[in-house]
Amino acid sequence: MTDTNVLAKFQEDTSSVLAKTLTGLIEGITGVAASEKKEICLSVGHLLQGLRKGKFLSQFLTEWNQYRAKGRIKEDYPNTEQHYTCIQEILDFLDSDPPEKIRFDILKKIFLVAATEKVTDRNSLLPQQYMKVCRTLSSGEIIVLSTAYKLSQVSKLEYGKYNSADEWLKKIAEESGLIHPELVEIHEEELIKKHLLSTRLCSDKSGIYVNPRFRLTSLGLDICNYIENYVEEKEV
Repeated sequence: MTDTNVLAKFQEDTSSVLAKTLTGLIEGITGVAASEKKEICLSVGHLLQGLRKGKFLSQFLTEWNQYRAKGRIKEDYPNTEQHYTCIQEILDFLDSDPPEKIRFDILKKIFLVAATEKVTDRNSLLPQQYMKVCRTLSSGEIIVLSTAYKLSQVSKLEYGKYNSADEWLKKIAEESGLIHPELVEIHEEELIKKHLLSTRLCSDKSGIYVNPRFRLTSLGLDICNYIENYVEEKEV
């Protein structure tokens, strides 16, 4: 698997680091890593996790190379401290976190937006901080956050209809496909703790302040706006 000091150790360009990491994943899956004399016993769960992580990394490597080929990323950007710290977040995710596509994708998008230097420059601390926050989010929390963001962008949305927490939960459940307001509420509580959604109001916690961002805090809105600048590069 990935070495947490892989960047400092190899001092290679990013494509080489990602390719080496992918090779390590494949070796781990097939059981032919470093010492062939050791008997490697992999559980089915571990095997599936490795396969998924390998797929994520392969797609990411392809997209990174396409960004470079199209000139979206400056030649010297991979030598910046921002790049090192952000790619370390990606590698740490692959080492330690459950391989969920929706969670990996949000990290990848922040990483690539940062690399273009169109929204923030290479000296900004925000990309890594955004990645650290997003690594704490579950898939369900990301769905609720992105749905609230989508609704905040609807200019004709009648906010007055959603001044009660129950109505807000129902709307998010409907728009997100989560169906159950109770399920949304589970994720809402975590997003409030992480300062991405505004808190409930009134003594019984039945009220909310929905304007002007459908409950997104300034941090929640800024993260979503940042990700919105991502441009997908599909393999030709």
